[in-house]
Amino acid sequence: MARATRIAHQAPIHMLSSWYNGPSDLNWMTDAWHQSIFDSARAAGYALHLITWSDVPETTFTASTGTVCGRPYPLSDRWLGDMRQLAVTFGGPRSGPPLYVTLFTEFQTYPCIDNAWNPNAQVNAYYRAQVFHRYAPNARVSLGWGGWQTRWDDPAIGGGRSMIRHFADAMRSSDFVSFQAMAGDSNVTDIRSMTRVLGAYGPVMLAHHMPDGDSNSQATVYAVFERDLRTLLTRSSIASLVDHGLFAWSFMDDAPIAHSSSLFDFVRTAVRTFGR
Repeated sequence: MARATRIAHQAPIHMLSSWYNGPSDLNWMTDAWHQSIFDSARAAGYALHLITWSDVPETTFTASTGTVCGRPYPLSDRWLGDMRQLAVTFGGPRSGPPLYVTLFTEFQTYPCIDNAWNPNAQVNAYYRAQVFHRYAPNARVSLGWGGWQTRWDDPAIGGGRSMIRHFADAMRSSDFVSFQAMAGDSNVTDIRSMTRVLGAYGPVMLAHHMPDGDSNSQATVYAVFERDLRTLLTRSSIASLVDHGLFAWSFMDDAPIAHSSSLFDFVRTAVRTFGR
C-alpha cells in the first residue's frame, strides 16, 4: 500500500490513489477490511484518489442518446450503481480530506474511434452520454484524459487538440481536470503541454504518472521515469506547472524511486520542498 512506502514515511505525501478497473474489483474494494483502511487513511489526514478505468471490448449498443459504439460498461445502469457503492466506501464527511475521483481515465479511447469528437454520429452519442453519466457525492470529480491528446491536431473531426474544446462545459462544471502520463520514451512534453492546455478549464491533477510497463522493459521504465522526474521536479519547472494550474501529482508505483537511492533522495527533497 502507498501509505506504507518509504517515500510516504519520509516526505509529506498527502494523497493516496486507488484503481477501480471494473466490476470484478467491486467486492474486494468495498469489503469491511478495505473500508477500514480507507477510513484510517482519512482519519490520518490523507486525501483519497479513486481512478476508474474500463477495458471491456468495444461494441455497438443502445444508450439513452441512441445507437452508441464503444465500451458499454460506463454507460450501463450497473455502472451508476457501482459508482454509488464506491462513493460510500471512499467518501467521507465534507469537512474532512477530499475524495478526488478521476472518472474514465483515458476516456478518449472508450469509443470505437479513438481521440476524436465527431468522426461519426455513434461516437458523438457515446461522448454525450458519458460526459453526464457521473455520480460521486462528497467528492471532487473530473474526467480523465489520456496525456497524448495535445501531440497533434485534426480540426475536421475534432481530433487531437481540437477535441479538448468540445469538453469545455464538462470540464468547467467539474471540480478539477485530470490526465495521465505513461509514454514509454518521455513524458516531459506531454505533462507540460496537457497542464498548460487543461489549466484553462480548472485545477489540474496529473492522475497517474509512470512509463508503460506492458510494452517496455523494467530498465526502460525506470530510466524514463527518472529522466521525467529529474527534469520536472525542479524549482523553475514546478513553478511553471503550478502557474498553469497543476495542484496534484500521483505516481503509479514507488518501485522506480525505491530502486535508486540517488533518485529516492532527489524525490524526497523535491516533495519536501514543493509538497503542500
